[in-house]
Order: sequence, then C-alpha cells, then structure tokens
Amino acid sequence: MKLIRTPSMAWALMTALALPVASVQAQSASGAPHAAHAPLNQVLHLTASAQTEVAQDWLVITLSVQKEGLQAPAVQKQLNAMVSAALAVATPMAKPGALEVKTGDMNVSPRYGREGKMNGWVGSAQLVLQGRDVEQITTLAGRMPDLTVSQIDWRLSPEQKTSAEARIQAEAVANFQSKAQSLTKQFGFAAYTLKDVRVSAQEAGEGQVMPRMAMAQMDAPSPMPVPAVAGKSRVVVNISGSIVLR
Repeated sequence: MKLIRTPSMAWALMTALALPVASVQAQSASGAPHAAHAPLNQVLHLTASAQTEVAQDWLVITLSVQKEGLQAPAVQKQLNAMVSAALAVATPMAKPGALEVKTGDMNVSPRYGREGKMNGWVGSAQLVLQGRDVEQITTLAGRMPDLTVSQIDWRLSPEQKTSAEARIQAEAVANFQSKAQSLTKQFGFAAYTLKDVRVSAQEAGEGQVMPRMAMAQMDAPSPMPVPAVAGKSRVVVNISGSIVLR
C-alpha cells in the first residue's frame, strides 16, 4: 500500500519534530536573566617580597693555571700534573664546612695565530678552595704551587641562607596579604580568595675579583695569606600569585 503525503501532513510532521528543540530554547531563554545577574569574578595578579642583609660567611677562592704547547695531550698532561700537586697539598687540610677542596673547570682548545691558522694548543685548569675557615683558606691559597688566584667570592653558607629565608618568609606572606586586601578594596570588591601562589628566594651579593696586577705578583708561591674581606649579602623572599576578587 502506498502512502500519500500531503503538504499538510508534512507540515504536521516537521512541527512535531521541532517541539523538543523549541522546548530547550525556551528553557535557555528563561535562564538567561539569572546568568546575567550572576556575580563576575575577576582575577588579579600581584607580587610582594621581604628582604634582609646578612653577613657573608662562606669564602670561595678559585685558583687557576694555564699552559700552552704544540700537542693537546702534552698540554693536558701538564695541567693534570699541576692540579694533582696542588691537591696533594690541599686535600690533607680539608675539613667539611671549614675548608673544602674541589677541582674546577679544565679545558684544552686550539690556539690560533694572527693569520687565523692553528699553531698549537692552550689549556687551563682550576682548583677551588671554599668554606668558613677564612684564615686557613687564605693561607693555603697563598702557598699553592704553580697556581694563581683568579677570583675571590664571598657568599652565604647554605645554613646561613636558609636561616635568613626563614626569618623573612612570614614578613613576605604578610606583605602579600596586606597588598591583596588593599587592592581588593581599591577595585571595589568586598573580599578575595587565593587562587595560586609561588614562593622563591634569592641571594644577591658582590664578589671580590683579584685585579690582574695582583695576580701577576702572586705567580710564585708565597707564604703570605691572600687578602679577603667579607661583605654582606641581601636575601630576598619573593611571593607571586593571583587572587579572585569577589
């Protein structure tokens, strides 16, 4: 039996199928006024910090030696011998925290003449003395065989830095909270909630570098201690994050 569709029947069928869609659209339209009056949350990013100055208590003296030659293995052999001799003197005096000894950078690279052609090899090696015993470190640095002082750095020991951070961390948090409350009111909101926060710390201090003239005068081993005067480091605790204004 063949079904005959009239225009009126087709219109009725389309109307029946469109009813659910119209129903959903009507519900969305009825809910729109509530969404328009919902409170809008604004996110505000801010930073705060606290800092303190602390006397430096960790001395780092870097000793270095440089050699040149026509063959790279020969240059490296010379460097190894000089560093080994220095370690033989320094290692027996090492004490954890007071005087620590370690090797630094060592490298051998091509040497070039004025015409840009390689005419040999140049190498350098380092030995690092560090710790809290300033007198022992400076005395040992002054009598190292074949090595000269290339740099003197003062910094905070890990314990001193951690202690300083702990002292000012609460102050940094208080500064962040005070700033958040103030900005919340200035932007016309009643309160805020913390969205995310990041805490970091850093140390800023000036290192002491030996001038070239002083280094040249120390090419020969000397029983005189290396002059070194400590300064202060600035420890800063930074807090950055975002808050939601309500």
